[in-house]
Amino acid sequence: MTRATDPAAAAVRLLVAAPNWLGDAVMTSPLLDLLAGARDHRDRPPTVILAIRRRWAPLFKDDPRVAEILPMARTGRHRGVAGLWRLAADWRRARCAGVVLGPPSLRMGLVARLAGLRHRAGYRTDGRGVLLNHGLAVPRRGEWHHADELTELGRTLLAAVDLSVPGMPLVPDILPGCAQVAPFLAAGPPVWILAPGATYGEAKVWPLGPAAAFVAEAVRTAGRRVVVLGDAQAAAVTRDLTRESGVPCREEMAGGAGLVDLAGKTNLMEAVSFLKGAEAFVGNDSGLMHLAGALGVPTVGIFGSSNPDWTAPRGPRTAVVAADGFPCRPCYLRRCDQPVFCLDQVPASRVMSILMDLLDRPPKEG
Repeated sequence: MTRATDPAAAAVRLLVAAPNWLGDAVMTSPLLDLLAGARDHRDRPPTVILAIRRRWAPLFKDDPRVAEILPMARTGRHRGVAGLWRLAADWRRARCAGVVLGPPSLRMGLVARLAGLRHRAGYRTDGRGVLLNHGLAVPRRGEWHHADELTELGRTLLAAVDLSVPGMPLVPDILPGCAQVAPFLAAGPPVWILAPGATYGEAKVWPLGPAAAFVAEAVRTAGRRVVVLGDAQAAAVTRDLTRESGVPCREEMAGGAGLVDLAGKTNLMEAVSFLKGAEAFVGNDSGLMHLAGALGVPTVGIFGSSNPDWTAPRGPRTAVVAADGFPCRPCYLRRCDQPVFCLDQVPASRVMSILMDLLDRPPKEG
């Protein structure tokens, strides 16, 4: 996917290798702001090439900060040892002066080295420090937000290629490439998106009991349509929510207040459309949470094993909720190993209160 650009407009070509997870890919956006605002001594910006998993590439297809997208096919042509060489060849053909390595893997360090990229900025992790000539020590989790960790790599690369570092982001929208996606609007009550899943593991998942109580209150008291988004695995959760909450489930947006099951039924850009048409989003620390916040949807992120200091949603109207009084968190485990699970202590009433307060607040500036 390449867009026509004026070759004279860019003095340096820079490659950004986006992280593999959806949420982390969304958190690459401030890095793109940084690079787009950089200038050489002739006041020319760099040409930014984005290497990203094919499934997330549509988010950046029309992004004005990105000149070209190099899709990465982890389960296709870039799989295995032969795929490593193919990916390195793709990067070599991009003719970039340097790369920011978002994925913290040894494999990505090898690809950058094999591609012959002169400047390789990344965190020294997974035994790849020797492959990086601009390697940084890994910060303690939560010391910086992950978006700021990525931005720091960008600053390191800009200094290495002698480009000035801008003081402020150029683009106020976190995902400007999605600006042209029309919001999905259907006649009826306002829509709240609920994302009950988390790919990483169940220790990040708000338990069924409080989640079902939230659905019941959202539908019967607030009069909202609660739309469940997520992968196909979330469909089973929807059935459980219906049973536990007593709220009937349907698959059509048309109609009044109720529970609408769209789990596993939307592609990425359809999910963007539904999010843009929603009044609010509630969900676990997940890719959809980051996507909702970045699209400007009032977003409440529920944090169990993970750390909001590290991965809180960013956007003009976001809030987080986590259980108090649990010295074990953030544990970063996939499964809770404690006698009491922290998210069992986050009731629906608390999430509802935080959400209503968020909806009453004006968006944050900048």
